Amino acid sequence: MSTSRPDHTAPSHPIALFCLHERLVSCYCCRMKEQFAVAASQDVLRHLDAAAAKAGLSRGQTFEDFLTFVRCCLAGQTMEDEYLRTVAKGYQQGKQGQRGIDSITHAFANLVMAMEATGQDVLGDVFTGGITYGERGQFFTPDPVCQMMAEWTVVDPGNEPHTVNDPACGSGRFLLAVGRKHPHWEFVGQDVDHRCAQMTAINLGLNVLKGWAVWQNSLTLACHRVYRIGWNGSGGVIREVAVADSPFGDQARKDTNSRQPPEQQTLLPPPASSQQLDLF
Repeated sequence: MSTSRPDHTAPSHPIALFCLHERLVSCYCCRMKEQFAVAASQDVLRHLDAAAAKAGLSRGQTFEDFLTFVRCCLAGQTMEDEYLRTVAKGYQQGKQGQRGIDSITHAFANLVMAMEATGQDVLGDVFTGGITYGERGQFFTPDPVCQMMAEWTVVDPGNEPHTVNDPACGSGRFLLAVGRKHPHWEFVGQDVDHRCAQMTAINLGLNVLKGWAVWQNSLTLACHRVYRIGWNGSGGVIREVAVADSPFGDQARKDTNSRQPPEQQTLLPPPASSQQLDLF
């Protein structure tokens, strides 16, 4: 008779074994798909994974909450209610130093240090490399390409201020590229994905640039949330503006719809003969 103790480290029920197998396969596939342009992005993601495990949430949800945390921190205590609601999702559970919110703090610190060390869009790198994997065709233009486009297309007008708009801004990379050359300009980023609008707001704020980050469909002009970037008078660099009080609300849509349609082009009359043109 065998006297060995049963192994309690793995589930014995078939359904439990199947669920464990599916989870391991899912984690393995995610790891296989991860690709980062900045090595430090992996450190940020590692802390986000720790926060997700402690709060009992998915990586994608934790990343979205991370954007909320950072945006609220950069708002100078003007978004405290939203901050506390997000913490209450489970990030406060556990002993101090071992909570999900503590891992979020480490992720933020790593993000700032990586941005200072590399000068690149680390936030967008984490998003595309470890969160979406190209979801909905979201492949952000690489930083060097954005920099090249800024050098080729933006002419230096001297000290005269200008506004640069990106209607599908992603994480704001093109705006950041122009901002390196013209930091005194105003930058406007619009995106249909709220995560992208938040990343743009955070990137502009941390790079000491001013402008707007807007959660908006730039085709239909349907607008949901608007963030003003720059000193907000409360010790922060991000301030939320009511859509109706912003340049992107209903009045902007009315102004666009009220424009007169362009004059119709004068079409050439059809040829008198039905014969095809002799091309050769």
